[in-house]
Amino acid sequence: MKKIISLLLAMLMLTSQAYAFTFPEPDWGALLKEKTDMVYETDFELYTEGPVSSAPYYGAKLEPQGGTYFGIITENSDFVQPVGSYLTYFSMDDRQPDIYYPANQIISENNSVVTIGYTVNSLDAVNYDVIRQSLDTLASYNKPMFIRFANEMNVSSLGDDPARYIEVFRNVANMVHEYPNFATVWSPNDMGALDRPFEYFYPGDEYVDWIGVSSYMKMYFQGRKDTLDKEAIYFMTGDYAWSTNALKPIIKFMQDNNIQKPVMISEGGIATENQYGEDCSVWASPRFRNMYYNVIMKYPQVKLINYFNTYRRYEAEKFYVRDTHATGTTDKDYAKYIMSEAANSGAYIRNYGASPEFVFVRADAGHTLTAENGVVNLYTLAYLPKKPYITVNYTLDGTWYHSAQSAPYTCALDISALPNGAHTLEISSEGLSKSYTFYKKGNSICFGQEPEASPIQVTVNGSAINFDAPPVIIDGRTLVPVRAIFNALGAAVEWDADSKTAFAEGRGHKINITVGENMLIKDGTPISLDVPAQIISDRIFVPARAVSEALDCLVNWDGATNTVVITG
Repeated sequence: MKKIISLLLAMLMLTSQAYAFTFPEPDWGALLKEKTDMVYETDFELYTEGPVSSAPYYGAKLEPQGGTYFGIITENSDFVQPVGSYLTYFSMDDRQPDIYYPANQIISENNSVVTIGYTVNSLDAVNYDVIRQSLDTLASYNKPMFIRFANEMNVSSLGDDPARYIEVFRNVANMVHEYPNFATVWSPNDMGALDRPFEYFYPGDEYVDWIGVSSYMKMYFQGRKDTLDKEAIYFMTGDYAWSTNALKPIIKFMQDNNIQKPVMISEGGIATENQYGEDCSVWASPRFRNMYYNVIMKYPQVKLINYFNTYRRYEAEKFYVRDTHATGTTDKDYAKYIMSEAANSGAYIRNYGASPEFVFVRADAGHTLTAENGVVNLYTLAYLPKKPYITVNYTLDGTWYHSAQSAPYTCALDISALPNGAHTLEISSEGLSKSYTFYKKGNSICFGQEPEASPIQVTVNGSAINFDAPPVIIDGRTLVPVRAIFNALGAAVEWDADSKTAFAEGRGHKINITVGENMLIKDGTPISLDVPAQIISDRIFVPARAVSEALDCLVNWDGATNTVVITG
């Protein structure tokens, strides 16, 4: 897919030199189906608290090992303190001399990363000397800064000439990268113009440190009550306005093109008021919880969320969090209360250089959980289309144990009286249910295997493989991230998102393995699999033994050290 993007970029460069660029007409039926599939996809999965080291890590500038910076715009930001990130703006068009007050004082006095929304209204007005001066000024603060240059190009005239946009972004990125404490953010709008997909504007991995999106959840498409259902689906508004939905297009773009970068909601919000004077609290409350809990469960690569807490009179819907009591909802002061609760949950970073207490990990990831005061916290990632308010029930060994009515659907599981050995936990809601087996040993439990076992390792000819997500054991078979295992075995691998198939070539063989199928194809010949390839926490996992043996390697299991030993 990266070759396709490179070819597209080359074509854009040539086209733009001859005449103004014309975007091709989308396949509207296919696009509507894609978006419909996204908004109607159900999420229902058990999560636990895992170590920070279990989060995906890409080695990007200013990237934390794990966890998510809790961020907010500097205006009206005093209701949640401290925060790990501040958002402010810098205008090249106005030749802004410095960060304006009070943002400059807030930034100076706090130990936070800073997201600079570096705005430019016309690429023709870009002046590199002015940009250099502003970067020097920003560097004088001695703060880690994200430079989010020329954002939302896919919904503005900045994107009229994609080749020109890419050229300017690359030039600015080269300047930004001269500053050791600055990182670039390429930040489109999550719901851009339908005929302007992300591919047209991506500058390339060399120039982008983080992927960002502007992401706002709105009750009405364009502020209209008469929104058609397909319009709401296309732009994920109304019933379909959930942060986990809105991130799917950019995550898919990254997966399709193997873009390995941390992600931020560079600015975002949930509609708290609208032009009709309606009380948005009942609609907005579960969406705040989705943004602050479900997002970082489903997408652990999201490592910064900046809330755009400011009031704009001219907008049909407002995203302003105030210290007022909201009626009609079970959450007191719903927006402020939920944000403060999330900030204090232990999953967020609230000072630069700090680590969260934990990151959310799927229960089947195999981490040992040690009880604090006899209790282990469990959570459920639950999204049921068009059902904003649901109850999640927890059943332990066949007996109802607990119910939770709002995300993250927490269950404080008291294991102190449980006997050692295997136990069954079931989560259920609205006709959905999933069962998990966990094992208790002393003061610890582990889902899927005995607790306190050594982490699963994989070695190739004596060298350990470093995975961006830990191996897991499913039905007695070790599954590992697809790209890491093939690369360690000397095979190149390409991923086709449409067919969910990995194509690997190396050691004189060609291997195809498809998610969900109980076989792989080796040089055209099918080979049965005990466990199929599958998607776990947005990663493609494949059976380590099967793919290794398909490449003519010997595989053994060292139970004493929990190690898959591959030789050959």
